[in-house]
Amino acid sequence: MSQESSSNTSASTEPSKASVSDTTSKGSKAANFMEKREMYRIVENDIDCTPDNIVDPDYVTMEETFSHAAFESRPRARSEVFKEPKSKSKSAADMGMKVYATTISLDDIHIDHTSNTEEGFTSDQQDLEIAPSAFYLPKTKPIMSYPPEILVVLKETETCFLFEMQSYSYDKGTPEGNTVEEENEFYQYITVGKGKNRKMVTEETQTKECVSQSRHTLATRPQKKNAIAFASLWDMHDTYARLARIRPEEKPDEMVMYQSAAPTLLRKKKVNLDALVENNEKSIEQILNTPQFLDAVLLTERVLATLEYSDAQKKFRGLIRLDPLSLDLVYVYTMKPLWTLECEESQNRPISSISFNSKNNNILAVAHGKFTYAEHYNGLVCIWCTKNPCKPERIYNFQDPLTSVAFSEKNPNWLACGFSNGDVLILDITSYSIKTMAKSKRDTNPCFEPIWTTSWRSIDKDNQYVITTCQDGRINKFTSTKTHDFICTPLMRISTVEGKMKGMEAPRLCIKEDVPITRYPAALCMKWHPKIEHIYLVGTDEGCIHKCSTHYLNQHMDVFRAHAGPVYSIQFSPFMRTLLASCGADSAIRLWIEGIDDVILTMMCPAAVYDIAFCPVNSTILLSASGNVLSIWDLRRKTHMPCAEYSFPGQIVLTYIKFSPSGDNVFVGDTLGRVHTFHLEDTPIPPFYQKKLLDETIKRAICTRPQLLRQLEKLEKFREKFGQ
Repeated sequence: MSQESSSNTSASTEPSKASVSDTTSKGSKAANFMEKREMYRIVENDIDCTPDNIVDPDYVTMEETFSHAAFESRPRARSEVFKEPKSKSKSAADMGMKVYATTISLDDIHIDHTSNTEEGFTSDQQDLEIAPSAFYLPKTKPIMSYPPEILVVLKETETCFLFEMQSYSYDKGTPEGNTVEEENEFYQYITVGKGKNRKMVTEETQTKECVSQSRHTLATRPQKKNAIAFASLWDMHDTYARLARIRPEEKPDEMVMYQSAAPTLLRKKKVNLDALVENNEKSIEQILNTPQFLDAVLLTERVLATLEYSDAQKKFRGLIRLDPLSLDLVYVYTMKPLWTLECEESQNRPISSISFNSKNNNILAVAHGKFTYAEHYNGLVCIWCTKNPCKPERIYNFQDPLTSVAFSEKNPNWLACGFSNGDVLILDITSYSIKTMAKSKRDTNPCFEPIWTTSWRSIDKDNQYVITTCQDGRINKFTSTKTHDFICTPLMRISTVEGKMKGMEAPRLCIKEDVPITRYPAALCMKWHPKIEHIYLVGTDEGCIHKCSTHYLNQHMDVFRAHAGPVYSIQFSPFMRTLLASCGADSAIRLWIEGIDDVILTMMCPAAVYDIAFCPVNSTILLSASGNVLSIWDLRRKTHMPCAEYSFPGQIVLTYIKFSPSGDNVFVGDTLGRVHTFHLEDTPIPPFYQKKLLDETIKRAICTRPQLLRQLEKLEKFREKFGQ
């Protein structure tokens, strides 16, 4: 009987054809173990003895293809996961109901972090200590004994209210309670009682519908496309004309409250509306003087100048460069002329100062004054743009010669101008005519001699003041006010230095009985320290350089003799902030290092050197202007003579040198009122470690002076130690 039953059982364990056909129709190759198990039935003596599924059908699981219910693309019925036997009753899925799969919340899972994960682990190395687990804090030994007495001191502190809510309930019978009952009765009357039939005015309101998005909502990105729109000035002519007729609202002047006039005299006059009506008919003279026409002419001239100087503009902008890997490349330091900025108004007028705009390097201001005391010229300021080398875009004429100009960094349209008579003013270059923003007055400005340098310094984030140096040795600060005046504040006055000084050794003077006519030398040049904001250097006509600070008034911090004649220019190296170069009337260029009293290097020129400039992209290249000769120095090649020299024809003197920020272009000014623009080519490839190359070049230049070399190395170690 057992053999027969076993044979029947084995014969009945074959899969049914219907089940196989169903599985094949679905094509589910990735069915799990439970689905395969349901294909088989155990029949013994025509009785279905197939055991029930171990998994409870009410227990809902998720397929392996989904990790979260938020990413489910279709609802899954529970009948798709588990199939009930035929003998069971109809499930919820068979009745048409959908049962969705749910996720298990992580908050319901409890993890015991205090369990010892090393329990039952036996290490082979008994000498090693068991490392503490990263999942629980080390256990502390229980306190075995307690102190016999514990002293507790209770003190009363001030009551601190962390939260207080005002009570809105009152006792019945109190005045507040009676008031609340009256308000409730009135509200009941106008809402439910007879008061609801009163006349009321209803208004419709339109509320903007806001679509809110929940955390589980997946919104699609809206589609976008580009649209092209074009409108010229001719299309908007009527709009601009209408806006031009609108007068801005006049704000009350703050100075009115300081006046002593009667209130009736301070009333504003009525605006005549007839005077605001624009006259449509204009003559050609009126049109030519309008700012709109001048702006249009300015842009047209820039376009035409670009056509004429096309190749020069490409070199100036850096669009054409020489191949640094060319086989025929020779380092000959070539200066290719690009153009010359000159006009009829500035002809034969010496250039006294040039300033580049801090926000737009294409704009520069050129000040024309006088080169010697015997000359007499009127003042002239020309605003040039490198996009139009043919004609200046602004021309301002003054009665007195100009000696210095400087653009503001906070307000790029403001230009500080210094004159030979000691006046200082701020000019707004956006206007075609002279528009003065502030001007000094004689009652506050003590200077009557030329202002040699002007510079801007910041007071705070939005305000600035002007620092000037004068022929009489004064260093003044000018602050603008709301009344468009400059208030002068003295900072320093350079005094004559007597006795032995540091720096260059001066020849011993002959004994004489002459009495000096002045005790204050002229402050010819000025340079702010690149690291310390309150320190500045001043070069005088005595050949000395004074180190001063805005914190110490009328008292310099240090002084040393740099030249045997007047000091005309001081420049800091952009790669080594402690390296200082000076030039003067003794035809010499000298290099100094802050902290060392002796001169590092001296380079001689054929005539007095009026200006020098460091190259911003190559640390060892230096330019100098002496007489009519432009010299190019490369400190790593040779220092006894320049690497290249360029002479200008005629009896002229070069007074100004400036590199462009790219380091490829050079601006040179002369006494004939011209600004020459050159392109510097055939120079060595700039090294990657600029400061290291410059430091090695200086040490190689002073290798014959071991004491100075040791002092320099000691100074470098000191600065590296303290991070200076």
